[in-house]
Amino acid sequence: MPLMDEFQQEREEIKNRSFKEKASYFWDYYKWHVIGGTLGVIIVVSLIYSFLTKKETGYYVAFINMAETWNSKEYKGEFEKLSGIDLNKEELFFDADMFLDFTKMDDATVQTTQKIMVYISANDLDAMLGDTPAMDRYAYNDVLMDLREFLTDEEYEKYEPYFYYMDRTLLEEAAENPNVTYPEDPSDPSTMKDPVPVAILLADCQKLREAYACADMQYVAFLVNSEHQDINHVFLDYIFTN
Repeated sequence: MPLMDEFQQEREEIKNRSFKEKASYFWDYYKWHVIGGTLGVIIVVSLIYSFLTKKETGYYVAFINMAETWNSKEYKGEFEKLSGIDLNKEELFFDADMFLDFTKMDDATVQTTQKIMVYISANDLDAMLGDTPAMDRYAYNDVLMDLREFLTDEEYEKYEPYFYYMDRTLLEEAAENPNVTYPEDPSDPSTMKDPVPVAILLADCQKLREAYACADMQYVAFLVNSEHQDINHVFLDYIFTN
């Protein structure tokens, strides 16, 4: 019997069957079409929902080599109230999933390095907190803000004893040689030809250190292309408030 005739005969037989039999026949022959179509609709709806509900970045901080503790969420929550960010439209990121060890360049270091550069390139990263090796790397990549252009006179006087300086004369050498020898004491500008303050030592920041476990020599710096300078000042005041 020709295939079309067989198909038409089968359809005629189905018409005379009960609803249950028709449903069983439909499921046996079309279940994978139904499943595939349903999954396709779910994926499309999910993508549309994600696009429509995606929030802009209101403020982004990188916590490098700093482990979250039991009260890190509370610490972030308190800053959310002070920041002035409209959390219905924007999102505050305190990203502690960043680990750098330039002595061995493991997967975590490579991934963090790539992640930071992506956020810097997208103008999303506003501030970073990190140890001396992290500051050395990014200070001599010329992406950290000159604090003389950022701080108010009052802030400058307050934080000057805790400055981390980079020697601008090493920028060209650092660009060509990743193993350049950085100044031994970044807090002493007298040892440098062209010292520029780009970070602040996190001294006496007890509340911060209770929220994020870290090494003693930890600094805060702000990115040159940060689009949230007003919040940067609020954040600076916040982390030095105990």
